[in-house]
Order: sequence, then C-alpha cells, then structure tokens
Amino acid sequence: MRIFSLILFLFLLFETQAQTKLSAEIRPRAEFRDGFKRPLLQSENPAFFIEQRSRIYLSYRNEKMDLVLVPQDIRIWGNTDQAGKTDASLTNFQQAWAGFKLNASHRFLVGRMELDYDNARILGNLDWAQQGRSHDLFKYEYNATRNRIHLGLAFNQDANTPEPRKLSETYYQGLNNYKSLQFVWFHHDFKQLSTSLIALNEGRQYAPDTSYFMQTAGFYTQAALPPFSFYGEGYYQTGNNSNGRAKRAFLASLQIAFTPRPAYKIELGNDYLSGDKQGSSRDEAFDPLYGTHHKFYGYMDYFYVGNGHGNKGLNDLFLKINWSQKNWTLSVDGHRFSAAAAILNEEGTAETRYLGTELDWTFSYNLAEAVNLKGGYSHLFYTSSMALIKQTGNQSGQSSWAWLMLSFKPTLFQSEHP
Repeated sequence: MRIFSLILFLFLLFETQAQTKLSAEIRPRAEFRDGFKRPLLQSENPAFFIEQRSRIYLSYRNEKMDLVLVPQDIRIWGNTDQAGKTDASLTNFQQAWAGFKLNASHRFLVGRMELDYDNARILGNLDWAQQGRSHDLFKYEYNATRNRIHLGLAFNQDANTPEPRKLSETYYQGLNNYKSLQFVWFHHDFKQLSTSLIALNEGRQYAPDTSYFMQTAGFYTQAALPPFSFYGEGYYQTGNNSNGRAKRAFLASLQIAFTPRPAYKIELGNDYLSGDKQGSSRDEAFDPLYGTHHKFYGYMDYFYVGNGHGNKGLNDLFLKINWSQKNWTLSVDGHRFSAAAAILNEEGTAETRYLGTELDWTFSYNLAEAVNLKGGYSHLFYTSSMALIKQTGNQSGQSSWAWLMLSFKPTLFQSEHP
C-alpha cells in the first residue's frame, strides 16, 4: 500500500498540470460448472467456486506523456489459509505502460498493455477472464480523424537464467507464448462504412537454435444501413506452426444485425474456421491467436479457450437476440456447432460433423452508478462427435453452466486540469 499512496501523492502534486484519475474494481464471480469447456466424465462431479478480481486503475496524462498502472489480485475464495503466510493468488501488474506524444496525432507506448482491436477477434483484452490478457511490447500509433495506423513490436525472454547470470543465449521455453511478434493495423472510417486491415508475424521457439514464424493477415469491415448493420471479416494464415509444419488456414465470418426498435437487436451470422484435413501434411486448423474467444464461440468455452477440440476447426451458425431498457439488458443466444473437418472414430469410420447446440441466457442490471450485476445460464446438447474430439468418451449428452457476477468500479479521484 505504500507504493499506491506514493503514486496518489504524486498525482495530487501535479494535478494542476495534468489529467489524473484513480479508480478501483472489485469483481467476484460465482460459477457452477457441470460440463464447462468439456463434458464431465462419469466419475466427475460438478464444480462450484467464487473467483474475485481486485484492481486499482491509475492514469496520468499531460501534454507530452501518458502513463497507466493497473495492479491486480486474482484469487479463488478460500485458496489461502486465514492466517497463512503463503498465498496462491495471482498478484501482478495487468498493465504498466507509458506513452510519449510526438504531436497531436503521433505517439509511442512502451510496457505491459492490452491490445484490443476491432471486434477483438484476433487481438482482444480478454476482459471476461478475471486476469485479462496483456502484452509486453513497443507500440507506435498514428491517430487522425478518419485514419489510424498502429505498429507493434515484441521480444520475449524467460527468466530460467535470471540476471545477473544471464550472459548468453535467448532460448525461450516453458511458456505458451510467442518469442517475437510484429503487427500492423490500419483503420479507415467512411461515412457509413469502416474497415480495418491487420497483419501479424509471430515467432515461436522450437529448439535452442530453431524458431518458426507464422503470418496472419486479414480484414474486418462493418456497414450501417439503419435499421440494418452488416459485418464481415476474413483472415488467412501461412508460414509454419510452432512445430515446424507448414501452415495454411483461414477464417471467414458474415453477420447481419437488425434493430427494429432502439431497445431490440437481432443478429444472425456464421463463423467458419478451417480445420485439419485427414492425411494432410500441413496444419490447416486456423488459430484465432490472442482474441477474446469467449465472446464468439458460445459462452461455455468449448472452442479456442485454452482447450483443444482435435484441430477440427469450427462452423458456427448463430442467432442472438438482445433487449436493453434503462438499467436492464437481456440476451438469448443460440449456436449450432459443426466441425469444419472430418471426424474419425477409432475404427477409422467417419462420424457426423454436427457437434451440438448451445443456448446462452444472460442478463445485466445496473444497481447504481458504478455497481453492476450480471448473470447467465448456458445449456449445451452435445453429440457423440463432440465427446469424441473432447476425449471424454463417445456418447452424446448435455452440459450446463451458471454464473453470477457483481462488479464495483467507482472513480475515487479525478482531476480534469489541462
């Protein structure tokens, strides 16, 4: 707490020359998991727990500099003894970066920061997860009225041989992360249309003297023709995966939204992510990289959220209905999941590609300013093919998941001086 008090004191000292803000967040979430991420085995019982995010958001801005510090603590209720001296929680800086403004349109940033672009398909901050997602990198930004260009550079190194003994080698091992990353993002706003282009080059280390590089490039566009909105995106991956296999994969998505009244929104769309073909020597399963996958492929996280499904790809046909009024928001989503590639059983016989249907009900209610209550219930009717690719047997069945989350995020101090 001494460091937080010191930072606050410095903000107060310079408040006449800069914009400063201090806010906090307490966000506990209770979850009942009866087949979340994968079907439960017959020998397993459902899980119930409460996980809490606690954060402090500190921001400082003057004519030439931006600075953001976000210390956080992530813990499961009860994972530490009441009077224990060991703590199994995650306590770190979710963000810690500084930016220097060259002029009104150009600036560069350095440090630990979120990357959240477009609809968060490829690069997202993963705010649903209590810990979020952060990158350590250098970023240059050009931000004008209608055009924006961002460039990012990262080089990661582990601490297996920490300073002062780190005198040779840069072998990056033991972490599921890229060793190097370069990306460029371009965005342009038209009158009723906006479009973005993105390209990434990701390097992963396979052995002390071997790294493989994979390239991802694509576009995201949206058009507004009230009461309709249209969304489209496509990405292609080439190069080599982390094991050296040639990569040739793609993602395509189309979506239409209809807003008959301000309170109602209906969305219909289809996401297609390619999968590995039987007998192919190439890796043809698209990797959505560092996006907020929980947002797209059903809230039960059966796909692309830290758990595999046999590299079979995904064909997701979805319908979403949303209603918002004053402090309330209610949503009902439906997903029909199919594999993009063939599924074979142990005998080599092809199984159905249909994986299951998921229904997600969610609500959000603002109890007061800076106080919000969210909750939801999801139910999945899965097929034997889903159980097969999830390696939980070969029988169809049902899974469910329920959650309730309370968020407090007040502003504790704010200065608006220029």
